[in-house]
Amino acid sequence: MILLYITIGLLVTYSILILFYRAGWLELKPFSQTEHEPSIKISVIIPARNEEENIGKLLSSLEKQTYPTHLFEVIVVDDHSTDNTVAVVNSYSFAKLIRLEFDNINSYKKKAIETGIAAASGDLIVTTDADCIVPGELVENNCIF
Repeated sequence: MILLYITIGLLVTYSILILFYRAGWLELKPFSQTEHEPSIKISVIIPARNEEENIGKLLSSLEKQTYPTHLFEVIVVDDHSTDNTVAVVNSYSFAKLIRLEFDNINSYKKKAIETGIAAASGDLIVTTDADCIVPGELVENNCIF
């Protein structure tokens, strides 16, 4: 009989504790990422060589980013393209084009990234290849601190 009273007492105590926790849980405001105003300037650096067919798709996807445009810059570093890559990049007003001038180096892509980083004004630097496409909220979802 004493075991039954102890069990009932523990069950009542446990029930009260669960109700207390539930009441506290219900008082919490749901987390919303939109409450935080982004403040970090982001530079996206794209080394490109002969990417006429791909660079437009990437720049279009970057143009659709939901991150504030005043905190977002795109730098395309042309690595001696012989096709119309430069013309495609110039058709996007938000993209800054830098042309690589070095001729006697071993790794042009590495030099293109270094040149882009030197020209970047962002607090955070993101690099991507010219043949990629990024989702519309990629920068915002991964870069709000």
